[in-house]
Amino acid sequence: MRTLRSLREDLHLLVKYHLKHPVETHPAREEALGLVELPFDLEAYVAKLEALGGERFAVRREAELAFDGRPHPMLTLRSRAPARATLLVIAGIHGNERASLLAVPEILERFEAGRGVRLVVISPANPVGASQLSRYNARGYDINRDFKRFETEEARVIRAVFERERPDFVVSLHEGPQDATFMFANEHVPSEVARRGLQAIAAGGATLAVRDYFGLPLDPPGLSASTRVSRVANRVWAAVPGMMATIQYSAERSIPELVLESSWRERDASTRIRPHVDLVDAVSRAISDQP
Repeated sequence: MRTLRSLREDLHLLVKYHLKHPVETHPAREEALGLVELPFDLEAYVAKLEALGGERFAVRREAELAFDGRPHPMLTLRSRAPARATLLVIAGIHGNERASLLAVPEILERFEAGRGVRLVVISPANPVGASQLSRYNARGYDINRDFKRFETEEARVIRAVFERERPDFVVSLHEGPQDATFMFANEHVPSEVARRGLQAIAAGGATLAVRDYFGLPLDPPGLSASTRVSRVANRVWAAVPGMMATIQYSAERSIPELVLESSWRERDASTRIRPHVDLVDAVSRAISDQP
């Protein structure tokens, strides 16, 4: 039976993660929820991504955010081959969810340009948070709550990429405190694409969650699909506290989006990275197979 203390803790987390904006005044680190830190060096990471530019990918610095006396770049990497559809991947919008960032080089390596899909990757989407092991940006904002008011430069940059690249599908890569992996889907995600994503994640060895981090059952395992209730809740969330995540921003533009939530409790980096790579690869293949 739940204790009064645990209910208070849950209420505090609900307010912190879903109702307060900004949450902090600086890029505060998480001190709870079982986060296992993965090593990450921002300068080395940016240098590695920029080195991938060439015949296959064009690399662009979308912004350089100042913090602690040095620049923190936001990059886009775009496949050069012409294609009929564009897949946008957002990696690291919560800077402490480092598996999403570390997956990007492997995502790019596995990507096959001949599928007729153009890949665009935004990474790191929260460079200050990534360098500080923080969910938040330099001013303590959760960027993934800012797609209604656009008070953060990071959200404005991502909005500009949406407008310029006009994606046909979006995948946003996250981690969380649950013990298994699942994904949110907005109402525009075709069921076949979601099914193939789940199959790829499971085939890669990840356990599909039977409940999300709110405790709600997932049917099928691993998929939190859009419902009438969730859509109403999102409209209220946008109207009252003025918050919106990328998945709702995409939905308002009739763009399908999947949000991966793998577990940050796993200590092995390759195990944590694998679901991110597998999902992007599966979505790319599914899009290429669509008529």
